[in-house]
Amino acid sequence: MTNAARDLIRMTAVCRSWQASLANKRIKCPICLMLTEEIQGRRCWGSPLSWLVTYALDFETRLFNPFSRTRIPLPSLSTIAEEEDCSPGELFEYSLRKLILCTSPEDDCIVLANTSDGWFFAKPSDEAWTLIGLSDHNDLDDAIYFEGNFYGRLHTGEIVFWEATHPKVVGFAPPPPDLRYFYPGIIINYLFDLGGNLCIACRHVDTYYVTVGFVIFKLDMDTKSWEKIYSLGDRSLFLGNCSTFAIAAADYPGCKPNCIYFSDDSPLLGPTTRLDVGIYDCQNLKLEKQREIVIFVSE
Repeated sequence: MTNAARDLIRMTAVCRSWQASLANKRIKCPICLMLTEEIQGRRCWGSPLSWLVTYALDFETRLFNPFSRTRIPLPSLSTIAEEEDCSPGELFEYSLRKLILCTSPEDDCIVLANTSDGWFFAKPSDEAWTLIGLSDHNDLDDAIYFEGNFYGRLHTGEIVFWEATHPKVVGFAPPPPDLRYFYPGIIINYLFDLGGNLCIACRHVDTYYVTVGFVIFKLDMDTKSWEKIYSLGDRSLFLGNCSTFAIAAADYPGCKPNCIYFSDDSPLLGPTTRLDVGIYDCQNLKLEKQREIVIFVSE
């Protein structure tokens, strides 16, 4: 990273007035292009915690901070590959869907691994990844670490729950209302934390699997009932093939509040001309397709 880019990031982290004064100043080179030596040949997943989760062909998995260049090793994924009977290349390209950083590495953080044969979790201090116990016919589509426990969504839309110390999955809440008949195509659901509320974002796609809109529900943790909400407030939601998370838009110059920034769900491991990337405005229900992808970073 150039000195000018590093200084700009540090200056915007001082306070909101400094951020506002530098709102029109952007790093012209994407942050990942500045880190080729550290992440070359690795698959990377972002997080809202200023860390990347990376994986290489030698099964080495680690956390990487692009600002301090700090690396924290995670347990090798070789045990998962043996369980799935796949080579390093097959795990790299096909089986490993995503790695999710759930908590800050300043604590003994937790990372979730989503593979074609199930979900696993581990801490840097662990020797191996722990399989989350699920029956074969109720695979987990999404998961989140929320208020000290794990919550997940099954194929059926049901919300399940399990503790980190006891990875046995139990039912928690019914699926949100089925809106499939209101829109064409398939609904893809994402779990996220919105100001201490467990929410689910339903992405609607057309027959070409291109996003056409979103609907959001909030779960009442006591009654286990869903409420449709129409605004993210001062938050922006980011979702795609990495972690799904909401941030305070005011903390990131140029970030639009009450908007959903979305990208393709599938990992992009090669060049393609078909990208489902854009911004959805929850207030006016408008969809803006993006040719330029703006990367928001915080130190």
